[in-house]
Amino acid sequence: MSNGVRGQRRFQLILIKPSHYDDHGYVIQWFRSIMPSNSLAALYGLAIDAAERHVLGPDVSIEVTPIDETNTRIKPNRIIAQLNRNGDFGLVAMVGVQSNQFPRAVDIARPLRAAGVPVVIGGFHVSGCMSMLAEMQPDIQEALDLGVSLFAGEAEEQLDGLLRDAASGRLQPIYNYLNDLPSIRSAPVPFLLRKHVKRTAGNYSTFDAGRGCPYQCSFCTIINVQGRKSRRRSPDDVEHIIRQNWAAGIHRFFITDDNLARNQDLGAHPRPHHQTPHGGGHQRQSDDPGRYPVPQDPELRRKVCKGRRNPRFHRD
Repeated sequence: MSNGVRGQRRFQLILIKPSHYDDHGYVIQWFRSIMPSNSLAALYGLAIDAAERHVLGPDVSIEVTPIDETNTRIKPNRIIAQLNRNGDFGLVAMVGVQSNQFPRAVDIARPLRAAGVPVVIGGFHVSGCMSMLAEMQPDIQEALDLGVSLFAGEAEEQLDGLLRDAASGRLQPIYNYLNDLPSIRSAPVPFLLRKHVKRTAGNYSTFDAGRGCPYQCSFCTIINVQGRKSRRRSPDDVEHIIRQNWAAGIHRFFITDDNLARNQDLGAHPRPHHQTPHGGGHQRQSDDPGRYPVPQDPELRRKVCKGRRNPRFHRD
């Protein structure tokens, strides 16, 4: 479950995508979850890139462990013991935490903080509340009172600083980068190892092709968190992601985009050299619900089918 670069000291970075509780208070969990976490893949890719660049110095390696609680049990005592064996040199980061997952994230953080483990929580709940609400919400204040750091915004271009603060014992209570939306073109690509992908029902990997949307739909929170400027990965980025996964034995992809139909690079994605290396594989594309009538867009369907993709547009 880990990947690292050798060095004299090891910084333990544990990335957790929390699940949420059902109506009876039990953590929802499957032997194999339906889909991998896009946020977990994005943060894992960024973390591995940071490790390879030795952002904590040439004498410090970073060991990255991704955990998706929807298919893996979280045992705080084991995490505490793992960090204790390493001199408590590390960080637990809860990634992509949505509103229904925030109570579970705080419950995971509670014993970790009691043991002195540094914890940071990021995701749509933190970012959305800080972006849209004037006052600090009680659940977020509770996390702060526990000593949990909060991360609002996107981690590209900001993860290095967070890791340096954690390594030096100087984590700030709040990191707010909502007004510093990064470009994701040529950014480190989302990635999960095959052994993590195999914990999903369809053996899918996942990545986001674009973020942000220029429209102002009243039901949508995207624009309040990821902005009204469309930012997207280049066709070369997409090719690199697919080839990297293919080399790892991962041939199926769940692609998200805040506004796929209006991605200006869409026509370039299905070029012949962007097909899977052996002409196989399956890709699923998803857009936020209700944004546009995908089945009625003949040009989008033509481009997707030309690229030998197997699209399923989700509106639920």
